[in-house]
Amino acid sequence: MFGWTLLPPLNPPLRDWRGKRVWLIGASSGIGRASASALHAQGASVIVSARNADLLQAFVAQHPGSQAVVLDVTNRASVDAAANGLLAAGSLDCVVYCSGYYKAMRTSALQVDEMMRHMQVNYEGALHVLAAVLPAMQARKQGHISLISSVAGYR
Repeated sequence: MFGWTLLPPLNPPLRDWRGKRVWLIGASSGIGRASASALHAQGASVIVSARNADLLQAFVAQHPGSQAVVLDVTNRASVDAAANGLLAAGSLDCVVYCSGYYKAMRTSALQVDEMMRHMQVNYEGALHVLAAVLPAMQARKQGHISLISSVAGYR
């Protein structure tokens, strides 16, 4: 017989969101906002982040008990400060990265600055968030991370 070590599932599904502390980054509009609203409705303690303070405050006004933390994912210090503040107040059960940037362009009108912006938000921003939250999750041996991307990435 072979000896197998059974490991717990790497990302077991969360079925009961009541009391779970969830941080959604890129939650001022679109998929991020819709996800934050759905999780709030299921009883999660929702923290929404993005650059637009007004849109975040509008979310908080419509979802009592939620919290807004303004940040810019392209600025590592901004992400670190937000994560440190949230982690000081308690552990995060789930972090959802929904920030995304897309500007269509033709190869005949390539704009390097716009292409760099794509990388800063869609890739580097995700790395900033991972670097800020993974150590605490690893220390707890608990936590979920979700990185959401656009189907535009398949083109």
